[in-house]
Amino acid sequence: MLSLVRFVVVANVIAAGIVVALEMSTGFFGIKFVSDYAFFIVLFLWGTTALFFLYPPLGGMGQSDDKVDRVTDSMVDRSVADEIDDERLSENTAFCIKLLIAGVPAFLVCVLASITT
Repeated sequence: MLSLVRFVVVANVIAAGIVVALEMSTGFFGIKFVSDYAFFIVLFLWGTTALFFLYPPLGGMGQSDDKVDRVTDSMVDRSVADEIDDERLSENTAFCIKLLIAGVPAFLVCVLASITT
């Protein structure tokens, strides 16, 4: 549990640093309130989560429709490779869940700011 809290804090600090650096250097977002910073932090964290979930690191590029590739692939023992792929999938899923959880505090700031105004 402590490692999850540490991950949430570090992810939010990094995301906040990126948002602040982009805003200070470009002024593109036009951020005026703390809730705006929180919104862009949520956008950054959950957008990163979506990208990691859709395009996992070290993921394959898809199956080929070439007959030679299919026949050659059928002659190979894929049991070890399948175990490694399953482990990568579970690690990537855990990472994505952590990033989703990391966005919750900033999301709560956005919700609470909209309720109070």
